[in-house]
Amino acid sequence: MRLGGFFFAEATQHLEPLCEKMDTYGLSAIQAPNGLAGMPDDECAAFGEKARRLGMAVGEVGMWSNLMTTDEHAQAQRIETTRTMLKKADVMGCHAIVTLVGSKDQPDGALASSAYMYTDECKAEFREIVLRILDGLDLKKTKYVIEPWHNTFFYQPEDIRKFIDSVDHPAFGLHLDQMNMVSQQTFYNTTDLINRTLDLLADKVGSVHMKDVAYDHDHMFLKLDEVYIGDGVMDYKTYLKRLADLPPDTPCFCEHLMDEGDYALNFARVHRLAEKAGVRFLRRGQ
Repeated sequence: MRLGGFFFAEATQHLEPLCEKMDTYGLSAIQAPNGLAGMPDDECAAFGEKARRLGMAVGEVGMWSNLMTTDEHAQAQRIETTRTMLKKADVMGCHAIVTLVGSKDQPDGALASSAYMYTDECKAEFREIVLRILDGLDLKKTKYVIEPWHNTFFYQPEDIRKFIDSVDHPAFGLHLDQMNMVSQQTFYNTTDLINRTLDLLADKVGSVHMKDVAYDHDHMFLKLDEVYIGDGVMDYKTYLKRLADLPPDTPCFCEHLMDEGDYALNFARVHRLAEKAGVRFLRRGQ
């Protein structure tokens, strides 16, 4: 496992200055540049080579525009952008390009709610989008992975496995954000959810997010909140033990925190939890 967080390098010359802080927090994974799609191939190759020389794994970068938009022209552009990012990422040696399934909601928000997103018709339509994205690509390193979200069918481990199998492509898989998969039914049994997920999908995980979830009892109706690791119900002992069985370079990122101090707290907590679980994150250079 390689831990990462809020560090970004938009160009090769930005990598070396990250080393001291990454060593301070016990990190060895970084995200690919946000401008990846526009980088020349030689710059992608140089970035990846320098990162590896510094002992860093280039873990992931997201394409967060809504792939299920009803605007066919916009959809075609987004599919092509994802294809470009996958090709550039493979030159760089980046582990994964991440997207969401998206939404048919008319305002074109990828996280918006739409009844269509749970239907067999949606699964068939999104399968065609995935196949268009992957068509003809010869990816040696990079995987195209989908992040689970509760507004779509791509949410629970059994449904995710069925969909990945229906695509049946070696470069397609799961971005494992286990917190995103917690439901009202599994909130008090994340151990079972983690084990079901990794029993079914360990061979399809391209990258990982590490978060925690708690119930906001002050809210009048059901409301689950993302919280610091250790302040919620996620069984991190089981999660870390199962993640440690994945390939050792698997990138695991903390996210959604406000500043470096918040990330520092999460990094310290997850290192401590890993030690208690009898596993460890690889440091830079290992």
